[in-house]
Amino acid sequence: MKVPYLNQKRKKEMGLLAEDFAKTIRGHMESAQIKPRLDDPWLKIMYHLLALLHLLPGARLDVNPSREYALLGAKATGNRELFLQAMTAFQAPEDVLNAMRESYRRTVFSGFIAELRSDLMMALTQGLIYSYRGAAISLRCALEDLYRHLYYMDHPQEFAALSAGRETEFSMKISPQGLREYLSRTSYLRSIVGAKIDFSPKSDPKDMDWIAVNDDLYSALSSAVHGASSEWFAAVGSAASLVRNDGKEEKLNALFVRFAKLCSTFLIAAHRDVFASLGDYDKSLVFEIYEPLERRNLRVLLNI
Repeated sequence: MKVPYLNQKRKKEMGLLAEDFAKTIRGHMESAQIKPRLDDPWLKIMYHLLALLHLLPGARLDVNPSREYALLGAKATGNRELFLQAMTAFQAPEDVLNAMRESYRRTVFSGFIAELRSDLMMALTQGLIYSYRGAAISLRCALEDLYRHLYYMDHPQEFAALSAGRETEFSMKISPQGLREYLSRTSYLRSIVGAKIDFSPKSDPKDMDWIAVNDDLYSALSSAVHGASSEWFAAVGSAASLVRNDGKEEKLNALFVRFAKLCSTFLIAAHRDVFASLGDYDKSLVFEIYEPLERRNLRVLLNI
């Protein structure tokens, strides 16, 4: 009978293939191989982006969500007396306020922040073993995590329905394109839309801005997902394919730098008050993502 023979042959050949990849990957992960790469642009900027993703959800949120919503509603009416009443309303014992703040934190910093960090870890791993397409695919996933975080931050009811399994994005007619298009309609990104990519004011409405960069970046990363570009074809044919390629290394650096700047800009703008409350050292860690002129202009633009 063929079955015992084929089972033995399958196990042997798949075992040899796995051992081949394991040997190659272990070699790339050795300290002597990694240390010379730590000054590569994509690895340097990854550190500062991960710092932001750690600092934002961990910041203390001195907020009473009920009062904030009341203030927002009172402000919309233009009624000064109602606004002043809302300022002193919704008092509660400290333990109740702490529970409210924690619930608010879980809503504002949803699981998509953790997912974003997870996909960046995947991109890091793939980049370290020279799996360039794998790194690009992970970055595309991280980009969609960012979209979802920003969208569901502003749509807590939809997020609750999604989390509880009552709805899916399909049933709510939420698409990746819709998530991308939503960005330009948010109030907190309005100033970013009105600025050039160095965060200086636009002199011409056609000047390149970060919404346009986002579209370009999504398209570039999608070509890796769908294999729609010859540079990603047959990216890993064997363990021997996992070697440094200067052209792809340069592309990886460019993709990571654009992603890190875009992701940080959108998160800082969306959570401006939380970011502004961080200590100067913590903020300086994040601002290392930007060039000096970009950093200065962004501080002015967001008044940080």
